[in-house]
Amino acid sequence: MNAGKPDQIARAREAWGDKMPGEVLALAQACKAHTSRAVARRLGYSDAVISHVLAKKYPGDVDKVFATIRGLLMGETVDCPELGELRRDQCLRNQARPFNPTNSTSARLFHACRVCPNRQQKDAV
Repeated sequence: MNAGKPDQIARAREAWGDKMPGEVLALAQACKAHTSRAVARRLGYSDAVISHVLAKKYPGDVDKVFATIRGLLMGETVDCPELGELRRDQCLRNQARPFNPTNSTSARLFHACRVCPNRQQKDAV
């Protein structure tokens, strides 16, 4: 192990035990290969979220984080009714985008995402 660089895999195993999900292992491996900050940036989350997920202490929507990990780090894809096959993390980003009437693709995606079976994004009330 490199001096000063934490072993994210060991940390995750300690927190999650034998029931560590594959998403957590993929996240820990990515953090060990790079830095948690770099991985967080790629995933679109803060370094604190990554740390909390690895430590099994994240109070937020873990399923959404796991879906992003499956898309970006594990290559999971979905069949988008508008764009065809795309990575799960790209699908989640499209779901979160606001309505853009000046771009026809964005406008179609906005409406399609709201009723799509792949939808995971929660609407603000």
